[in-house]
Amino acid sequence: MPLMDEFREERQAIKNKSLKEKLSYFFYYYKWHVAGVIALVIALIALINNIVHHKDWGFYVCMINTAAFPTAEEYIGEFTEYAGIDTDKYEAVFDTDMYLNEDMTGRETGATLQKITVYATAGDIDAMIAENVFFQRYAYNDCFMDLRRLLTPELTALCEPYFYYMDKTVAADVKAANESGQTYSGPYPDPRDPSAMKDPVPVGIYLDSCTRLKEHFYFGDGDREMILGVYVNSSRTDTALKWISFLFREQPLTEPSL
Repeated sequence: MPLMDEFREERQAIKNKSLKEKLSYFFYYYKWHVAGVIALVIALIALINNIVHHKDWGFYVCMINTAAFPTAEEYIGEFTEYAGIDTDKYEAVFDTDMYLNEDMTGRETGATLQKITVYATAGDIDAMIAENVFFQRYAYNDCFMDLRRLLTPELTALCEPYFYYMDKTVAADVKAANESGQTYSGPYPDPRDPSAMKDPVPVGIYLDSCTRLKEHFYFGDGDREMILGVYVNSSRTDTALKWISFLFREQPLTEPSL
């Protein structure tokens, strides 16, 4: 019997079946089609929901090798209120999904380096928090602002004992080595001692005394010195300034341990 005739007979037989039998027949032959349509509908709903509820970044901090405690959202909420960020349209992001190891190899490190490069190139990173071994890498590639151009005189006086300095002369040597396809192997000066530098520039702030921040974010055990820098191409430097003010708000600074 030709295939089309067989198909017509089967359809005719189905017409005389009960509703339950018709549904059973339908799902037996078309279950994968139905599953595909349902999956597509769910994906479309998720996409639409994402678009409708998506908020632009009102502030973005890249936090290297850091973990957020459950109270981090409370801290972020306090900051957004302090900074006057319109939470109906924008959100402050403290990104702890960033991992680097010291030899700068491995899948996670590669993914983080790529993420930082893409975000920084787009001007999306406003600030970075990292320990010295990683902060130095970005500081000497001219990624961070000269804080003297950002901070108010009051904040400068408050933060100056905690400044992280980089030497512009050494940065020029690093740049020259990079451009020639080599790796700079010379010594780096002590970032806490500008007197030992030819052209010192404050590009970071040690977070030694920021106890409120450490109550909400985990920076690891031991004596890891974490440093904050503001990205040179940030488009939200006014909010970065408010964050630095917020960091030290109602926090009396003690003398740093040298």
